[in-house]
Amino acid sequence: MVTNIPVYNANCAECGLKRLCFPIGLDLAEIERLDQIVKRRSPMQKGDRLFVQGDKFASIYAVRAGGFKVVSVSPTGDDRILGFYLPGDILGADALASGQYVSSAIAIDTTTVCEIPYADLEKLSQLLPALNSQLLSMISKELIEERMHAMLLSRKGAEERVALFLVWISQRQGRRGYSPNSFRLGLLHRELAIYLGLTPETVSRVLARLTDDEVLAWRNKQVTIFSPERLLLLAGEVQTQTKQSVA
Repeated sequence: MVTNIPVYNANCAECGLKRLCFPIGLDLAEIERLDQIVKRRSPMQKGDRLFVQGDKFASIYAVRAGGFKVVSVSPTGDDRILGFYLPGDILGADALASGQYVSSAIAIDTTTVCEIPYADLEKLSQLLPALNSQLLSMISKELIEERMHAMLLSRKGAEERVALFLVWISQRQGRRGYSPNSFRLGLLHRELAIYLGLTPETVSRVLARLTDDEVLAWRNKQVTIFSPERLLLLAGEVQTQTKQSVA
């Protein structure tokens, strides 16, 4: 999902994403112990599945480069896109309660991950209590993801939904140290439409209008935001942020 791809075989201490991942709050010696249980998998290609809904839970995964869409299958057989995961994000933590993956993670671009076997992580967390707080933090992020999705679907206008989604992705890019206004986004309009509860035709019309109005451009998986202020306004976020600053 981003053009800045970290070195594939970098260890945890050297990884540029460590401030977003499990090493947060660990000292160098603790990071080295964590690094001993991490498995660095070969790059995945678009469409590859990291895990499948219903599979037995065995590991959690940290995204190093690229990205995933997380999909669940309804009883009627329809796919529901639950979220998108970027470098630094953790996948699979929501399987802790049931012991099974509750969704499928599908690569949306060339992607690399770190695999962390949960049995090894659990043993290590008994020696390094800071890891327990990190796991709780990861679960909290899952809840935030769900809340954000519900917020997107609650917006009435299609333009507002699309704008808010792009504002959200832009902010996540910025928190990762990447450009918030120019980034790779390997999504099809159809995938974004499913996530936002819209039709692909509606998403295409909205993006064409935003392009004509010189708010942004989305071509060949590259998003360029020309006017972050106007995008925020279309997303209905300016008023929200003002209220929060007053509070």
